[in-house]
Amino acid sequence: MLTKCLAMEWGPAGIRVNAISPGPIAGTEGVARLAATETADQIWRNRLALRDYGTTRDIAELALFMCSDAARYMTGAIVDCDGGSSLGDASADALIAPSDQGA
Repeated sequence: MLTKCLAMEWGPAGIRVNAISPGPIAGTEGVARLAATETADQIWRNRLALRDYGTTRDIAELALFMCSDAARYMTGAIVDCDGGSSLGDASADALIAPSDQGA
């Protein structure tokens, strides 16, 4: 709500307010604690729709876009940059047909 309220309050002064909601980012303390073992790491990667952690560059490039003139009409937005982690558990692969059971 802070992002949205500040966008409303500061918009008339020409100030845009947006936020980034990052997911698991490789090389960070959060991922180090979340996936402390090889097994845990693979479980977490498999839950992500994109099957991999993000990078600090992914976040930086989104921030650069949000600060650029390309996003001049964007305010009050909270952008997920999370490989799909906010969508839920994507460990079931919908692109692989289930095996015929009992056939």
